[in-house]
Amino acid sequence: MIGRPQPRRGDHRRETAALARVSLRRHPLGGYRYVRWRWRLLFALVDVLGTALFAAAGCLAALWRRIVPARRGEGGTTGRILVVQLDHLGDAIITAPIFALLKQRYPAARIEVLAAPWNRRVFDLIAEVDRVHICARNRFAPRPGLGWIPAVIVWGLRMRRRRFDLAIDVRGEFPHNVLLWLCGARRRVGWGSGGGGFLLTDRAAYVPDRPELESRMALLEPLGIDAGGAGRRPLPRIHPTEAADAFARSAWRQASPERSARRVVIHVGAGTPAKRWPVEHWRALLAGLAARGSVAVALVGVESDTATARAILGSRPWPVVDWTGRLEIAELAAVLQQADLAIGADSGPAHLAAAVGTPVVVLFSGTNRLEQWRPRGATVQWLRHPVACAPCHRRQCPVASQPCMRGIRPADVLLAIERLLAAAAGRGEDRSALAPAKRGAE
Repeated sequence: MIGRPQPRRGDHRRETAALARVSLRRHPLGGYRYVRWRWRLLFALVDVLGTALFAAAGCLAALWRRIVPARRGEGGTTGRILVVQLDHLGDAIITAPIFALLKQRYPAARIEVLAAPWNRRVFDLIAEVDRVHICARNRFAPRPGLGWIPAVIVWGLRMRRRRFDLAIDVRGEFPHNVLLWLCGARRRVGWGSGGGGFLLTDRAAYVPDRPELESRMALLEPLGIDAGGAGRRPLPRIHPTEAADAFARSAWRQASPERSARRVVIHVGAGTPAKRWPVEHWRALLAGLAARGSVAVALVGVESDTATARAILGSRPWPVVDWTGRLEIAELAAVLQQADLAIGADSGPAHLAAAVGTPVVVLFSGTNRLEQWRPRGATVQWLRHPVACAPCHRRQCPVASQPCMRGIRPADVLLAIERLLAAAAGRGEDRSALAPAKRGAE
């Protein structure tokens, strides 16, 4: 009888020790979101000194305004708005609802976004965004070093020529607050939790572990924008272009000529190694889907995920198409919208699937708090294996077995898939027949 391989002596002891170290998990404390004491102390000192200096400067500025009258045209109107979003794809999707609300509040305003190369295509799909600027060097770039800090600050000086009336930073980084101040916006809205709150004119209330969608809405409160109470917030919605929709229809027809086959998209990648599901689990899931029959499966991911896809598929002739590294964001959005189901880790494509209205099973690691970061939507189902060390906020799991992801069993994922597909069948949904939605439509 072949049983499960027995761990070598000492392996369990080492893993228990590693788990105990991780269990001393780090939490944001006080008014700062940093988990390390040295950063909290540093920015507390910066804020004390900065607040004192800016208070003195404010007194001098008030005296100057009493002596010199304001120039004609100053104040009042909001003609240009800048939104700074330099982090991940999923974060950008969570931010999507604020643009329609800003446009409702300032219908004549021109809305521009300072984005990163990897999330900029999201904003191309949002009708209310008039222009996207690309900041390639920032903290979330591969191997950023410290050069990203002056690069972001230089962007503040470049944006000064745009003469923004309102600037909003979504992330809450100290250099981003410097950017908002340098760009010369009359009104600057953001977070003081990353340091540099004295550089802002309006600070949103920092609430640790609050759902990220709620935090986005909190940024609008100082502007007098009512986004509705909890449970009535607008959900992220992304609408693929007609060209992307046509591409997806053609791709799905080639992948599965069988009209009745259920279309399933599997995102094999993850934002960090700590969020990756084991390759052998993916193989077991594919075997279960193949046994189910009448299912067309497509693997998606960025170019660096192609090796993972090859490892999953191996030499076995799976009835699967591999689209990793081949899809732009708009094409991925359309492929997901025309699918019956999506599966993946807690990362950008899971948020994108929810934003186009596709049922999605999210495999949640112990890295972040689930309630804070899970995708929002009526057909989102998450799976998580509880571990004592969560949330660890780590990119790499120090425990060799990575229990939070390995503990999510393929059988449980298959059960979640069956439930969502059955629910969709009960509603009579045929997502392959969806008409392309117009941009900006609700």
